[in-house]
Amino acid sequence: MNRNTISSLRVIDLQQHARDGGVLTVIPDTGSNGLGITVRRVFTVTDVPSGGVRGDHAHRDCTQVVVCLQGSVSIRVDDGKEAVTVLLDNASKALSIPPGLWNHLTFAGPETVIAVFCDQPYTDADYLRDRSAYMIYKGVHP
Repeated sequence: MNRNTISSLRVIDLQQHARDGGVLTVIPDTGSNGLGITVRRVFTVTDVPSGGVRGDHAHRDCTQVVVCLQGSVSIRVDDGKEAVTVLLDNASKALSIPPGLWNHLTFAGPETVIAVFCDQPYTDADYLRDRSAYMIYKGVHP
């Protein structure tokens, strides 16, 4: 049984520096503003229609750090007992989702772009996609 709960979530304040012609956002792997993971995989999600959902699963071992690069994404995270929703609407904040927490991302529109940094390579066996199986995994019974 995975012991991570909603209190295990971490919002990371990323360093931003205004420059002529734009803003530089620094995404370090260590330090107080760092991702806190060794990055082994990075992917982006784009072109999701308004109200479209991604995620809707949990991971057994993988920590994911989500950064919204453009637009906005609402991330509902729950541990089988408690839930919280975090809105990411610019690149100054990231959400670190440890293993064992169910995530449900709702996109504001096709202009929304997220980047996801993972501490594990992709493996299908890491995913918990069935909600009933997830509740058993968490030791939560109806």
